[in-house]
Amino acid sequence: MISRRQIYTILITVAAALVFGRILAVNRTDTLLLQQYRFAQISKQLDEKEKRLRNKNTLSESEIKTALENTRKKLERDARLETPVFSANDRSRWDTIRVLVEPDMRVKDSQGHTVWYAIDKVQNEKNWDTIDMVKHTGHLYSSKPPLLPTVMAFPYYCLYQGSGQHWSLGKTPFLVVRIMLVLCNLIPLIICWILLAILIERFGTTDWGRVFTMTFVCFGTFISTFAVTLNNHLPAVFCITAALYCTVRLTQDDLPLTATKRRIGYYAAAGFFSACAAACELPALLFCVLIVALLLLGRKTCGMPCPDRIRTAGIRIAEVIAAFVGIAAVAGAFFVTNYAAHSTCLPAYSQKDWYIFEYERGGVARQSYWQNPSEIDKGEASRAMYVLHCTLGHHGLFSLTPVWILSFTGLFFWLCNGKYRFLAAMILSTSAAVFAFYMVQEQPNRNYGGMTSALRWIFWLMPLWCVPLVSAADWCSRTRLKRAAALLCLAVSVMSAAYPVWNPWTHPWLYNLVCSPVFTAVYQY
Repeated sequence: MISRRQIYTILITVAAALVFGRILAVNRTDTLLLQQYRFAQISKQLDEKEKRLRNKNTLSESEIKTALENTRKKLERDARLETPVFSANDRSRWDTIRVLVEPDMRVKDSQGHTVWYAIDKVQNEKNWDTIDMVKHTGHLYSSKPPLLPTVMAFPYYCLYQGSGQHWSLGKTPFLVVRIMLVLCNLIPLIICWILLAILIERFGTTDWGRVFTMTFVCFGTFISTFAVTLNNHLPAVFCITAALYCTVRLTQDDLPLTATKRRIGYYAAAGFFSACAAACELPALLFCVLIVALLLLGRKTCGMPCPDRIRTAGIRIAEVIAAFVGIAAVAGAFFVTNYAAHSTCLPAYSQKDWYIFEYERGGVARQSYWQNPSEIDKGEASRAMYVLHCTLGHHGLFSLTPVWILSFTGLFFWLCNGKYRFLAAMILSTSAAVFAFYMVQEQPNRNYGGMTSALRWIFWLMPLWCVPLVSAADWCSRTRLKRAAALLCLAVSVMSAAYPVWNPWTHPWLYNLVCSPVFTAVYQY
């Protein structure tokens, strides 16, 4: 009889192989037809160029060949549209990584000093332009917090220097991007799946419920969808999962008092990873605060019997200090890198005037995109319509991923269970506060996360919702009708996550359906 652990291993292996295959194939496939057309026109353009040169009767044969060769290289360079990066969002982070590692991409000031984090040069290169940037002190910078790109620059630096500077994002972008995505996305994602499998096994009660939940974790969320692009959501998911795992070990499991080093290690890890989540996703700061509160209140408050009631003050203080040291380390790195980039501790996106600027690209003066955003970036005019589409509409949390309905059902079960009540309250309060934060934004910020396959701002909450899902799945396992309904929800969720398989920076299938001519005609009729 196959064990659940073996089933989890199979599911994680298959999911990881699928993500790895997509990383190996990472490419802007939507530009291939245009690229093929451009390359097909090169021979015709060269023939026309040669005819014009020969008609001049002033050039030698060698000069004509040299001119044609130069023209051919230029035409091929202009015709090539393939790129392993998909959107302005991930290019913004890649640009920062490049300027930190590649000396040729760094900007110098009038005195010849390096202006660290300035992306003036790299954003001028073909296929490396971005709209997610700000301008101050006369230079362009990524609008993304610099801590994450700085951390990701370390593995790129090792690749760049270890290859004798032959492997670079400028010379070999496909090779380097794919290696970086494996290191920064796939490996953390596999660890995340393993930790969630342990938690699902810990909280589940039935085979069907546990396997159902783990299947959804591997194939039904948008986390794996975004594994082929550099983003802040997947690192945040990994950090949330690690912090949640440490918290559960401390508050729900019987770690003996004698395991002092393990307990202090879990406290330090919980503080560190919850702070890292906040560094990746600012609203996760609430989660960080609640995690610390949960740990300070202790196991008895969380509904579990506390056999270690008599605890030495020294051990308790050491645990609290460990948690705050983990938080302080991340907070320090966040503010130091932000100051190094912008000469202020405040993140770039808090400086609204930095988004209004003029810059140069390809020798042409341009205005910042955010002075006149287009399409979905203009924001939803109606707040009520925005709330509708973020929940049940074309970017809906429950319409695209109906399994989340079961997750919140599981949280209700946890609230009714004294053992998990505090944990459920923490997850619900965090979710409600984050969702409300984004719903009360003004129109320019009511843009569903831009051109994206789902409401990506709430991706980091997914691990918190996956664990209580197992309680609802256990409940569904009792009858055939409930199992059928749960499987239908799973099928829709997996389909939604698989729909943007080649590029996560595309509209959801529901959005394309609603905007299709057929649907519009039926609606008007």
